[in-house]
Amino acid sequence: MQLTTLLLVVVALLTLLSGIAVLSGAHKGDRPQAFLFFFTTVFAFMWSLGIGLFLSLPNDTNPDLALTSIRLIYIGAPVMCWGLMAYTCHKYLPGRIAMVIFGIVCATFVAAILIDPQLASNYSLSESAGNIVYVDKNPMYIAYGVYHFLTVALYMIGLLYAAKTAKDTNTKKANLMVFAGFTITGVLALVFDFVLPYFGDYATIWVGILAMSIAWIFHYYAILRYRLLDLSSPWLKSFSHIIVMSLAAIVYLVVFFIIFTALFRVPVPSIQVVILNVLMIVAVILLFPALNELSTFVGSLASAEVVDVAYIIKKLTSLIGYDVNLSEIANFLSDHLHFQYIGFVVDGDLCGSKDIKLPSEAITEVSKLRKTDGNIWLKTDEKLSSTLARNGIVAVAELRDTKGKVIGQVLFGSPNGKINFEKRDLVPIEVVMQVIPVVMHPGNHRIKKHLI
Repeated sequence: MQLTTLLLVVVALLTLLSGIAVLSGAHKGDRPQAFLFFFTTVFAFMWSLGIGLFLSLPNDTNPDLALTSIRLIYIGAPVMCWGLMAYTCHKYLPGRIAMVIFGIVCATFVAAILIDPQLASNYSLSESAGNIVYVDKNPMYIAYGVYHFLTVALYMIGLLYAAKTAKDTNTKKANLMVFAGFTITGVLALVFDFVLPYFGDYATIWVGILAMSIAWIFHYYAILRYRLLDLSSPWLKSFSHIIVMSLAAIVYLVVFFIIFTALFRVPVPSIQVVILNVLMIVAVILLFPALNELSTFVGSLASAEVVDVAYIIKKLTSLIGYDVNLSEIANFLSDHLHFQYIGFVVDGDLCGSKDIKLPSEAITEVSKLRKTDGNIWLKTDEKLSSTLARNGIVAVAELRDTKGKVIGQVLFGSPNGKINFEKRDLVPIEVVMQVIPVVMHPGNHRIKKHLI
């Protein structure tokens, strides 16, 4: 089986599974619309499967089997388009009228194709040139094309109208996301399934069908992202994860195929190239958490004037339940709060981001300091301030546990960058200071988990 055929079959199955998942997880009031989605995916499955079957047929195939695959294609497509239109138009009176009119037209096409497949009067099966359906451009073919254009246009108009009139923000955003996904699919399908074949180029006709996965992933993601489904069932959660990830991988391969074909004029990439790309997908998925962490880490260090509080708190809370090294925490905070020095005075000991020669008498005095007003910053006398300043320390803050008990003090050096301590935004620092006591174990400084 060719790779393109295999992908078409996979897209067909995922499309059907998406419909089953939506129907299973829809809220009670959304069941009619969920059924329309499921109905659409059934015939999308037929359409994709028909194309996949036809493209894989060998030269000596039984003519009846070839005719059956062609009928699957030309019956699945119009019914799928009717289902798409009904999905967005069934709530409105003009939409219901359109459903009836186009439903009659669709039934006429289906009956005509079953009786006599006029749309596909001839075909050829060739391993070298590929399997091709020669479409007779008669009035029925023109009507067939106009039907598809109008039903898809009504579907997209229905999406925009639903987004415009939606009172719920999530519903509005979901419809716009689906519209964006279907626009991408529609453009690709128009180019590769209608424009190029019209001029006799059938080499990449499979791209448009695979591009359907883009529309489905946008649609399904919108349903999940904006809570349009009830995902209380554990199996449905896992099922949804598999569908989205699989569709995303196929979308990647479709984009790769399009770029590869455009650059190298090769209808289908070799199996070695495809395997390499599959391995790259796996590598990116496996490395994504590490790359995301690295990106956040670099971003947190990038600007001395901006503190990434969320990243700092995330790293600190990862230490809860572990014994920690205060020097390591001090070094981490010095980097990410952007101070030249940060040190902790706990139980008479000083643990800092770097070694400084602070006299023991000064450390003792710092440990005895207490707040005299409502904030965490401590006031020091002139003598202690002078001693601290000689060692590069410009401020001292009090550290209290969750019960309000004083457990230590924090020493701050000068801020990094062209900014002094008085003009430094202290709000992010004060937020982080509330988290530090939660992860500290005073007097127990063994390393069991590292921050970085």
